[in-house]
Amino acid sequence: MDHLFGLLSLINLQQVSLQDHDVNTIIDTFLALLIAIDVHELSHALVADSLGDDTPRLAGHITLNPFRHMDQFGILLLIMLSVIGTGFAYGFTPVNETTLRRKTRFGPAIVSLAGPMANLLLAALVAIPLSHYGVNLSTGAATLYGNEQLYNFLVLLFVYNVFLAVFNLIPLPPLDGWTIVSAFLSRRTVYEMRSLIQYGPLILLLLFVFEPNTHILGNTVYPIRDWVANQLLRL
Repeated sequence: MDHLFGLLSLINLQQVSLQDHDVNTIIDTFLALLIAIDVHELSHALVADSLGDDTPRLAGHITLNPFRHMDQFGILLLIMLSVIGTGFAYGFTPVNETTLRRKTRFGPAIVSLAGPMANLLLAALVAIPLSHYGVNLSTGAATLYGNEQLYNFLVLLFVYNVFLAVFNLIPLPPLDGWTIVSAFLSRRTVYEMRSLIQYGPLILLLLFVFEPNTHILGNTVYPIRDWVANQLLRL
C-alpha cells in the first residue's frame, strides 16, 4: 500500500508572508493546501488505475473530492496548520502494487512519481498569471488583475504545490521519493533497510521539530524548493 505523508511547514517565498495570519490568510492557506493534496493524491489514484490497479477506484479515490483522500485526523491537522501557520498535514491513496499491469519494479515508482509531477504541473500553470502581477500604488501591495486577495491565494497555491512536490521526492519512507529510489535497489537491500521504513515517519517529524537547531531542511530541501519555484516563475 502506498501512502503519502506530506509534511508541510511554514513557507515564505518572495512576497509571501504568513506573519499577519488573519482570517483571509487562514482560509486561503486551507484551500491552497486542500487543492495541493487533492491534486497529488488524485494523480496517484489515476495512474495506478491506468496501470491496472482498481484499488483506488474501489476505495473511492478517483474523485476531485479532497476529503476522500484524507481521514478525520488528517483534516484536523490541516485545519490546525492553517490556523497556526505551521505544522504538518497528510493525504493518502491506497495502492496494491501486486495488481499493477506493468509487473516490474518500476510500476510503483511510476505511480509515486505521478503525485509530485502533478503538483509541479499545477504550480507551473499558476505561475503564468503570477508573472503578470501588479502593485496597488496606494498600499504597495501586490495584486492580480487589481485583486490583492486573489494574488495572495495564488501565491500560496503556487508555493505549497512546489514544496509538496520537492519534499515528497526525499528518498525517505513513507514519501514518494523512497518508493522511486526503491525501484533501483535490490529486494535484499530494501529488506535490509526495513528499520528505516519502520521509523521513517518519526524521522521526518523529528526533522521538522529540530529544524530550528539543525537547519537540515533549510540547507537542502528549501534551497531546492526556491530554485524550482524561481525556474517556474521564469517560464
